[in-house]
Amino acid sequence: MANHSIARRQAQTVVDLFLEVLLSRDSDAGWAGDSVIGRLVDFKGELPQSSGFSGFSKVYENSKWLRDWSDHHKMACVLMRAMSDRQREALCLDRAYRNRVKVAVDPFTPDQRVEIHWTDDACAQQLRCTKKAFQDRVHNGYCRLEELLADKIAA
Repeated sequence: MANHSIARRQAQTVVDLFLEVLLSRDSDAGWAGDSVIGRLVDFKGELPQSSGFSGFSKVYENSKWLRDWSDHHKMACVLMRAMSDRQREALCLDRAYRNRVKVAVDPFTPDQRVEIHWTDDACAQQLRCTKKAFQDRVHNGYCRLEELLADKIAA
């Protein structure tokens, strides 16, 4: 049982690394910190002049992360490419959304929050399949990913 849980955590880490690559955007470059100003300012693809403020001055230095992925990130992409499209989508939804709540606020009615609960039903609806099909895709996807990881380790 312990080996299974270790294999599952490794498989989940692969999906997380894949998601980091998949969900990265040019606009994320350099904004590794929690600077509110940095996240609000839109430079429209042009790097800002150095201002002496460390958050802005490090943008160029940190932008290299967009193309210089770690070996772990690259391997995660290779492994995830070996999955079926349906399994890959289900695993990404599982790690990014499943069992989470997304809160949206309309700026015109800020007192009214809208909560989206990412249940198995909601994830299945997003993938246009049944709840059982979604659960099977997740289960089979992790089993396949665990097999691929075991093959990599054995090689």
